[in-house]
Amino acid sequence: MQNLERLSAELKEYLVERPDIVVTNHFNPDGDAVGSATALCGVLMQLGLKVKMIMPNDYAANLKWMTLSEEVLFYDQAEAEADTYLENAGLLIHLDYNNPARSGPMELAIRHSKAKKLMIDHHQQPDDFCDWTYSDTSMSSTCEMVWHFLEAMGWTELLSKDLAEALYTGIATDTGNFRFSSTSPLTHRVAAQLLEKGVENQKVASRVYDSNSISRFQLLGRTLNQMEILEDFNTTILYLDQKDLDACGFQKGDTEGFVNYGLSLENMELSAFILPRDGGHKLSFRSKTSFDVNQFARTYFEGGGHKNAAGGKSDRNMEDTIAYLKDCLKSHQEELKSYASIV
Repeated sequence: MQNLERLSAELKEYLVERPDIVVTNHFNPDGDAVGSATALCGVLMQLGLKVKMIMPNDYAANLKWMTLSEEVLFYDQAEAEADTYLENAGLLIHLDYNNPARSGPMELAIRHSKAKKLMIDHHQQPDDFCDWTYSDTSMSSTCEMVWHFLEAMGWTELLSKDLAEALYTGIATDTGNFRFSSTSPLTHRVAAQLLEKGVENQKVASRVYDSNSISRFQLLGRTLNQMEILEDFNTTILYLDQKDLDACGFQKGDTEGFVNYGLSLENMELSAFILPRDGGHKLSFRSKTSFDVNQFARTYFEGGGHKNAAGGKSDRNMEDTIAYLKDCLKSHQEELKSYASIV
């Protein structure tokens, strides 16, 4: 990992060559991934650089209002075209992920690319695959890090209101609207500077949170109706099976944030949400105080993320996945109980 001041100086020198640039992010892009890519691409374009935004797959409709959304190339929809961009690029920028495997179908193309690589990311345990790595796990979001990167490069004046809105969106969504423990005084100062760029925070919130589909509401009802509350483990388990998704007409993004509902219950330290994915199941974990879900996901579910927010996967069916999860919790019962008592 490199000092941001030295990294920016080296990158400025390399950009004199005006390389073709591709900006990428992780599979199933969220607000932080889309916001950071949008803002950085917009600034690079204003500098007159040739840049393409390529995402592994499509993202939720409640993020499509961001500027440049029509410029995004989705790898799973245009693989040959995307491969050409990746092959010809002089610089790949990896935002909001720190391992090529997290780019899903793009992984091999990224690993085979001969381009210089820059990573900007806040997840734990980054892989060493880039020429320049700006990694800081104390940051609330990659969007917050992009602001600091733009400051180091001397580019913050190029942030229009639209691009500032993209960064603000990523910070707000990754901090749970500034309530997660990753929110620092610096996070608020960055948000304030984005507001000074003209960001209307109430409009951003309305676009992201007040555009729910009927299917989302129906799925949320089913999720809450069948949730399991494990009082002895201070844990809530929420889940949806394929029948639920089919019955409600699931759309991408419908279940975003469902895992957080488990933490709104009194005395709950851990919330787990399970969803069908690629023949197996995807798990999302959130903790309220100090239980390390990043380590929990890495140990038991081939995943990872942040201390209070992480994900994993299971090749078991739903019933066996839930049973295995409960079994894993047994080794952490006292720890979960002690953290739940803090609140």
